[in-house]
Order: sequence, then C-alpha cells, then structure tokens
Amino acid sequence: MPNKPVRRNLISFLRGLVLMILGLNFSPGQTFIVGDSLFLLNGKPFQIISGEMHYARIPPEYWRDRLLKARAMGLNTVATYVFWNVHEPHPGVFNFSGSADVARFVRTAQELGLRVILRPGPYACAEWDFGGFPSWLLKDHSLKVRSADPRFLDACASYFHRLGQELAPLQITRGGPIIMVQVENEYGSFGRDTAYVGRIRNMIREAGFDVPLFNADGPTQMPNAFLPDVFPGVNGATGSEVFTTIRRYRPHGPFFVPEFYPGWLDHWGEPHAHVDPQETGRDFDWLLAHGVSVNIYMLHGGTNFGFMNGANFGGRYQPQPTSYDYDAPLDEAGRPTVKYVKLRDVIRNYLPPHDSLPPLPTPLPVVEVPSFDLSESAGMLDRLPPKISSLHPLGMEDVGQSYGYLLYRHVFKYPAAGDLQIDGLHDYAVLCLDGKKIGSLDRRNKGRKIFINIRTVPAILDILVENGGRINYGREMVSDRKGITGSVSLETKEILDWDLYPFPMDSEPVPAYHGDIPPSGPVFFHGKFQLGKTGDTFLDMRGWGKGCVWVNGHNLGRFWYIGPQQTLYLPGCWLNGGENEVTLLDLEPTGCHTIRGLSSPVLDSLVTDRLKPPLPQREKRKILFSKGDLVKAGSFLPGDNPQDVTFTATAGRYVCLRSLSSQRNDHFASIAEFYLLGKDGRLLPRDTWKIYAVDSEELQSEDGQAENAFDDDPETIWHTEWGSAQPDHPHYLAIDLGSVHEISGFRYIPRIQERPGKIRDYKFYVRKLPFAFEDSTGSPQHP
Repeated sequence: MPNKPVRRNLISFLRGLVLMILGLNFSPGQTFIVGDSLFLLNGKPFQIISGEMHYARIPPEYWRDRLLKARAMGLNTVATYVFWNVHEPHPGVFNFSGSADVARFVRTAQELGLRVILRPGPYACAEWDFGGFPSWLLKDHSLKVRSADPRFLDACASYFHRLGQELAPLQITRGGPIIMVQVENEYGSFGRDTAYVGRIRNMIREAGFDVPLFNADGPTQMPNAFLPDVFPGVNGATGSEVFTTIRRYRPHGPFFVPEFYPGWLDHWGEPHAHVDPQETGRDFDWLLAHGVSVNIYMLHGGTNFGFMNGANFGGRYQPQPTSYDYDAPLDEAGRPTVKYVKLRDVIRNYLPPHDSLPPLPTPLPVVEVPSFDLSESAGMLDRLPPKISSLHPLGMEDVGQSYGYLLYRHVFKYPAAGDLQIDGLHDYAVLCLDGKKIGSLDRRNKGRKIFINIRTVPAILDILVENGGRINYGREMVSDRKGITGSVSLETKEILDWDLYPFPMDSEPVPAYHGDIPPSGPVFFHGKFQLGKTGDTFLDMRGWGKGCVWVNGHNLGRFWYIGPQQTLYLPGCWLNGGENEVTLLDLEPTGCHTIRGLSSPVLDSLVTDRLKPPLPQREKRKILFSKGDLVKAGSFLPGDNPQDVTFTATAGRYVCLRSLSSQRNDHFASIAEFYLLGKDGRLLPRDTWKIYAVDSEELQSEDGQAENAFDDDPETIWHTEWGSAQPDHPHYLAIDLGSVHEISGFRYIPRIQERPGKIRDYKFYVRKLPFAFEDSTGSPQHP
C-alpha cells in the first residue's frame, strides 16, 4: 500500500485529471464578471445553471453524495446560505468545524467540478430559526436587527470578518469555486433603507470578497433594496417577467433568477407542499431556452435537525417542521425524484454537441428497522437544572438560552381559583399543578388562558414552555423572543416570584430512568435497537405526541402528532452496526412505547389538532346601511401607526367599520386591532364584544377570522378572503358591544409592513338597534 504522502499526491492528481476532463479546471487568475449583457467566465459567456442545498441541513458525511447528484443532474453551480447562528452561537465564539465546516463543503463542490454561489446574509430567511441570526442578538431588547443600529452592525462586521478568513481564499480570483456573493437577502420585502444595504455590501467587501455581488428580491420589492453596484436578481419570476423586471435596472441584462421554486415550504398543521413536475419542467425549460441564469431553490432541502426550524407569521404563528423536503428534486434523504429526472432531461437538451451528463452515484443504502420498545422512562421535571429566581418571568434570551425548553415554577401559598392567563406565550406550554398535568396552550391557536383551582397549599405551578422556532420572515421576526415574554396573571392579578429552570438540550439528556411506567407530565423515554447493516431510515412517530428524538447522541429534530410530517429522517451515517441507543422526549405522552424505521417518509398526513378551537360558523349577511347611522367618513394615513378617529359622542350598541378601499388598491381589507373610545376618550372594554356581521373573512389559507380584530393580539388580524375567493370592496365588520355605550371615536391599528388590505377610505356607523340586513330574496330584515 502506498505511503500517505504518495496517496495524497495520487488523489490530488486524479482530482485534477477529472476536472480537466470535465472542462472545469480551476486555477489561480480565473475571472467571473457581470458583462454588459452576459455573465463571463474567463471572458467567455457563462449561463449559471445552479441548485441550492444547505450544508447545515445535510450530514457532512453526505455532502459529497448530494454534490455528485447536483453534478449528475447537469448543474454547473451550487448555491448555499451561510447561517450566522450556526457559526457564532455565542458572541465572539465561532465554530467552523464538523457540520459547520462550510469551507470543506465549498472545497468538495470544487473537487466535483461545481462553481459556488455564496449567500452569507447576515439574514437568510430559509425557514431557519430567526432567519439565521444568532439568538443572542435578542438579549438587548432595544437592539434592532436588519437596521442601522450600530450594535447590530458591529456584530455583523465581526461575523463577516471571521467568515472572510474561511471563505475569501476560495473565490475564483484565488483559484477557488466561489463566483458570486449575495448582499443581505430579500431586504426589499422588509424595508427601504438602501443605506443599510450599502453598509452590508461594504462589510462583505472589507471581509475580502472581491467577486461580483448580487441581491435577490421579488419583482415588486426590488426597488427597496437596489444598489447600482450590486447586480439585481429577481426571485420567483418566470417567463417574460424576468426580463421586464431586470431591464428596469439593467436594460441588457444579464438575467438571473436566484430562486426558481420547484417546490415549497411546509408548516405544522398544514398540508405538505406539492408542485407539479410538468409545470416546473416547462418553466425551467423556458428560462434556459431564453438564456436566463437560474438557481433552483431548493435542489435538495434536507432536514432542520435539532431545533433549527424557523416559523412564519401569516395572521398567526406558523412554525415549520423538521423536514425540509420542500418537494424538491432530491428528497429529504437525497434520493432523485420524478422532478429530478424531469429537470435533468431539460438540461440535457442544452448540452453542447457530443457532451453527456455524468452518471448518478451509487444510491445510498436504505434500511427498515423492526418495531422496538422504549422501555425506560423518567419524568422531565423529576431532576431539575440549577434555578434562576426572578420577580417576573424572563424570556429565554434574557437568561442566555437559545433553544429547547424553559420551566417556570411558582409556589402558591394561598388557595385560589380562576383563569390563569399567560401574556406573551412563545410558543407552547404544558402546565402542571403539584406534578400533575392540567392542560396545554399553543401560540398557534392563540392559547393564553386555562382555569386552575388551588385548594391545598402550598401548591406548585409548573409552566414548561417550548421554543417552537423563531420567526424567520417579516417584521414580526425582530422581536420574537422565546419563553414567557410578558406576564402571568390569575383573574387579572399578576403572579410574582418565579423560579426558572433552563433545559437548552445542547446535548442528549441523561435522566435517571426508572421502570417502564411513565410518570405524569412531560416524559423522557429510552431504549435500544440492533442493526445488522446500516442505512438511511425514517422513524415512524405516529402514535406519539409532541417532542424530539436523539439517536446515538444526534438530535433528529421535532415530531408532532398533528403532522403533516409523521416521520423523522435518520441518516445511516449516524447508525451503528449492532447496538443503537434512542432517547425521546414527549411533552404530550399518549401511552405509545414503540418505534419502527421505514424505508420512505410520511410527510403528508394531517391529524386533528386537539387544541385548535373550532372555526366560526356564521351566515354571511349583507347589511343595509342608513345615512342616519353614519357618524364618520374619511381616510386613514398610510403606515403602521395606530390612528384615532373622533366624533361627537353617540349612544350605540352596534357599530360597523366599512372599508371602501385599501392603501395598495387591492381587493382586501384587514385590521390588526380595533378599539372604541368612550365619552371620556378612554378605551371601552371589549370582553363582551361579539361579531354581528362580517362580509368576508379568510378561514382556510390563514386564520383571518373577524374576532382577531379585538383579541388583544396585534399579531393576529381580520383579513378578507384571499385564497379561493377574492371579493372586492366595500367590506365591513359589524360588532355587537353587548350593551349601549357612549361612543366618541375609535382606534384603528393596521397590520404592519406594506401588506395587502391596509384600509384607506372608510365609513363608520353606530346604532342602538341591530343593523338591518338583506335576506336571500333581497328584502330587508330587521332583527
């Protein structure tokens, strides 16, 4: 056997020979530039045909396999986000080893003949926790991410400087594969501060990146982030829209779609995304035929291992599941799908004469695991970590915790009964009284209250809160701290004096197991299984409740009975031939004690959510408006600020706000919060309010029900239908106050950002008696 130096030289020679054969030899002094109408690689026209995959979502042992499949598909480039929170988990503490060794990922791509597009942020979105920002940025409640806040910019500069040390040497100008670097990400959908975007551009240059820079935005958001010296890419555009959009900034191109979507993302409790392969193939073919450079987002989604899933906010909190399968050409386990074959065939049609595509690599082995028992158990709260005492509840970030769970404990020294209310529950809570579970609350379902009855004292109240994933997109992300971010009260009286116990789950827990009878409340389960041979498998979590799983020390991520994801991907490289050890945390034990491993995932199976309140069932009624009831007409100002409207005090029990138009001239109306002003100008109580009539509310594509307009949660909104139907203005929301009040005005709080449905022109009506409405025959009805 050759000695190690000889073997290394031989491997280097063979790699170089392969790259030469592929016509993709890399050497110092190469160039990639944005020409007047084309991308130019070493002075020759170059059409980028790229696919996205994220190294942090793939076990390092499989990076080569996934990149080989990108090459075999016919791609000449891969793109990847760099997630800041992966590389700087604590301020000034950097990690670029193991699964965070992004430089190794880039070098592997180069060895296989692939160019690289780098997307370093600092913001990524990507359905990743906090959009890639590290959670410690939220410890200072006054710091604002994605802004000119000097504290944020200083942190960004430090991150980019350290990242440059890893990756600047791997640019094409220095013999590496990196041909372009993105500045920020989709900033145009967030703000309009181009000076901020310019600061990020400067940091990237100062970190040593000298290749062309680009940005990526949707067609309508591009003006908000455009910089003349940063090449504009348009996300999500297909057909001629690519040309009409980019020509506003570069009349002759080049034309680049940084995100071409063959699939889409998922949320817990919503159906798994499906995008038609034929439609995807047609759109992709059109772009290649017209010379457009394309990056497929995603080519391979992978997995949000551990607690790294993010969340969206579409009228309510929408956490993403562990699987990032994305209905992509390569599935969660990296296996080619029908969509992969379709896009590969499209690329084959554009190969130069006599060229052929590389063969697919040998498939990775897949195994099934027979059902096995988790026969040992331990109560999660049986053995607590060191406590932190506080007068008021503190959030996770306040105590230096990024992920996992945080227990809040209060000892009642007096009997009490009534509604316990948690303000600012982020995101899911299991409540126990003297060690016995009394209920659960879910932010997704606006769960905030639970009745408790304390008869025997002292009594211990435990509230175990799960961080379900920080919001990764939109204005709501800037303050999405975890744990209990407000107060806890009993019948409106705030509860003080708390002990906090952090469970960050940075490593596999090792509780003291005892027997096979689970105690009450959240439970750890433990077991082992044997394998003769290893391979990828999917743990079947159907029958379990809500929690997470470790196998041989690797955190596979979250499971949740509601679906659509019902399996957890277990890479074969994390398994042992012989004995394998499993630890499982279930917040909502169901009595299930067994797991098995499947050869295919279950990603599209929804189960009824036991905590979800029923949707309102009400008849749509067409109100007949009378001029005598009109007390105010006018226009709201654009923007996000609350707006008070006053008028001569009028007695009434029934009120109606009628939307005549929106700020964006779209079909929709929306309200974040709506209040009434009494005779003295103070806000009237809203606890007796009920919806009298509403002309339209979105109940399918999001939670846009009318009650959201007065639910004390400005994050939830009333929104008219926008899914299957899109009725136009006028729209109205009529409320029964429960009794007659003197009303001198109202307060309208719009949804934030430049979003659809922000009301412009309005009319406001007040009546003592119910509004009349039109029946099915068109005749007036007077309740």
